[in-house]
Amino acid sequence: MKKWVIFMLMVTFGFTTVAYSQECGPSCPVCSGGGVSSSGSLLAKKSLLLTGIYIPKGEEENGVINLRYGLFNWMDLGIGYTIKAEKPIWSLRVLPISEDEEGWRPGLILGTGSVQTGGSDQSVYIQLTKSWEFTEWLALRLSGGIASLIPDFKQTYGIAGITLSVIEKFSPFASFDGENFHYGLAWIPLNWLTIGGLLVEGEYFAISLGFRYSFAN
Repeated sequence: MKKWVIFMLMVTFGFTTVAYSQECGPSCPVCSGGGVSSSGSLLAKKSLLLTGIYIPKGEEENGVINLRYGLFNWMDLGIGYTIKAEKPIWSLRVLPISEDEEGWRPGLILGTGSVQTGGSDQSVYIQLTKSWEFTEWLALRLSGGIASLIPDFKQTYGIAGITLSVIEKFSPFASFDGENFHYGLAWIPLNWLTIGGLLVEGEYFAISLGFRYSFAN
């Protein structure tokens, strides 16, 4: 019950807040801060992730810095800054239903944040996510859901993502934010470092760096 109350409070806060977006949506492992090997999932409790994306020829934005923190196992929050637009972005995700790793039940994520690239689009969304580990070196995660702009809930759109993890070091991925597709490949040379390259909107090349730290150690 507490998780649903928090979600309603953050939606209400969204009505009075303008956020500017240059992210690929919650399904994108690079932009959402979940790590490429865990697209669509939340950060672990007491873990911190700092990400930076550089888009040399981006029309709306050419750089984004984002900081995300796992407050609980079922909630993470993030704040960021868009370099060219000089605008803040923020997000919050709640996991009221966790996925069954041994079975077929997907996890359910409720969130608000910048979902589509370009302009301002503080949105609220609901998303299902499920992963499968086929072998020690091959895993797959799928996610999909529905988002709606705040406060105009009459306008809805679909969001989706797919991530393949190979030997826990390389992860090709693709995501859809309701308007555009985004594709990428990430390399995880160290547990705390992720290096990625992606095509934002399937057109604009971008590079990304992610630094992870756990306060639970």
